[in-house]
Amino acid sequence: MSVLVVGATGKTGQPLVETLAARGVEVRAATRHTAPGPGAAVHFAWAQRATWQPALAGVDALYVVGPYAEPDAPVLVRDLLAAATEVRRVVLLSILGVDALPDVIPMALWEQQVRESGLDWTILRPNWFMQNFSSLFAESLRDHGRLALPAGDAAVSFVDTRDIALVAAASLTEDGHAGNHYTLTGPEALTHGEVVALLGAAAGRDLRYVPLTPGGFANDLRHGGASDTVITWQSALFELIRDGANSPVTGTVERITGNPARTLKAYAEQSADAWR
Repeated sequence: MSVLVVGATGKTGQPLVETLAARGVEVRAATRHTAPGPGAAVHFAWAQRATWQPALAGVDALYVVGPYAEPDAPVLVRDLLAAATEVRRVVLLSILGVDALPDVIPMALWEQQVRESGLDWTILRPNWFMQNFSSLFAESLRDHGRLALPAGDAAVSFVDTRDIALVAAASLTEDGHAGNHYTLTGPEALTHGEVVALLGAAAGRDLRYVPLTPGGFANDLRHGGASDTVITWQSALFELIRDGANSPVTGTVERITGNPARTLKAYAEQSADAWR
């Protein structure tokens, strides 16, 4: 079979491409810029519809990370699925708590479009990525020794993106996953303070978590040039955390893959250079 991975250079797409290639699956890595790596890189851009059909030609299954940054994001997933006339299976990356998010965040709409596509669909709803600490938050931790966020002292069952990729690979290539919504978490729920302590221990330095007020966080985003949409989006995600919506632990990763979900401690030890 042939799989097109949209978002192939992202946090879940890259390990998915590697996983599929290692299993001998013909994988196309959709990217705005052709790049070396496992699988065949194909040019694909959400905003350039002329790139869609060449990327989709001959593809049996499709992994979709939605076009968050595009102004017409609400319709693009629907239109891509309509153009994917040879595709039989689609796996959509969504988010835990999607039903509680404001309409400005299009993930619930994308889920609806996938369910109505007529394809064999699977929707992944992962918790916050462990890999955010070595990407989005790495500079603050490395250069300032602190992480300031409005998460309070609520616990989060962070998930490793490599585990998300394993579940996605199974859903794309195996029978029995159609029509499922999979909530993906790590094996334990930790507060941001506990997480930062683990990161510091792995990096051999003192790191600290600084809880922000929701208003202070929104002001920081605004002063940094964030749009109202981004501020609403990020504020809603952290409100979910404070309300406890991100604390449940599921065994879905192990049930689907046969392997226990990776721990935050193991991730920290493998990624410690990011915070040194």
